Amino acid sequence: MRQATFGVAYEGRWRNVVELSLGVQRTDYRKTVDLPGAARHAERRDRPWLFNVAAAGFLSDGIALYVGYTRGLEESGIAPINAANRNEALPAIRTSQADAGIRWTLNKRMKLVAGVFDVRKPYFNTDEANIFAILGDVRHRGAEISLAGSPIDSVSLIAGAVLMRPRVTGQGVELGRVGEIPLNQPARVLRANAEWRPGFLPGFSIDGAIANFGRRAASRDNLVFVPGYTLIDLGLRYRFKIGTAPATLRFQVANVTNTFAWNIVGSNSYGLTDKRRALLFLAADF
Repeated sequence: MRQATFGVAYEGRWRNVVELSLGVQRTDYRKTVDLPGAARHAERRDRPWLFNVAAAGFLSDGIALYVGYTRGLEESGIAPINAANRNEALPAIRTSQADAGIRWTLNKRMKLVAGVFDVRKPYFNTDEANIFAILGDVRHRGAEISLAGSPIDSVSLIAGAVLMRPRVTGQGVELGRVGEIPLNQPARVLRANAEWRPGFLPGFSIDGAIANFGRRAASRDNLVFVPGYTLIDLGLRYRFKIGTAPATLRFQVANVTNTFAWNIVGSNSYGLTDKRRALLFLAADF
């Protein structure tokens, strides 16, 4: 794959009053797929104009409203091996994203960001003939919120939630060729990570992470769904020195509850998530 991009951008800031960002670019994209034993190679090319605009206005020292719109180009790879047209070079897709929200510095320790978004792009999936191709457009519209900071000196916290309504539109849905819910896209994603550095154990820290995912469509026609699931990870980190070199010893147990869940690799095609596992590694900077 080769991609050359030329553009111009402007960014202006009036401290604690307003921020403005503008950009426009021309992209020359080319992708070639060569397969062993094949007489011909597959090639895709595109030369779109892309742009972005974003602005933020400050209501006070700690509260700002933001809005933005972006047109982008996204690599789509090749058709999966379970498709009849496996390894076919897929075209780069043009995407759009609009978002707006609020950035709120609650205090010197904590910051809250909340907003709404609308992301649109072509929808790839296998059709009735098992050809992996564009079957319509997919829209992800929803809200997100995140909270980050250190509520106390010894604790770091970041938590977030995405609640959205993913939908497929276009002739494929109207003709009943594809369901209106895109494959493997949960409507709910919740995450939280925390780290505690106990003062009575210098160099040690304990961390944990929890993630919850809603149910997902597992078939192109939306007749099959897999249930939601929750994953929990716990870890321990020790920072010390080997001579004068800083080092870190890290131990982690991932998927502590040994939760079983399906990975969706295609319409009615599944893989397995990793079981409970322990990891230990040492890193040093000499």
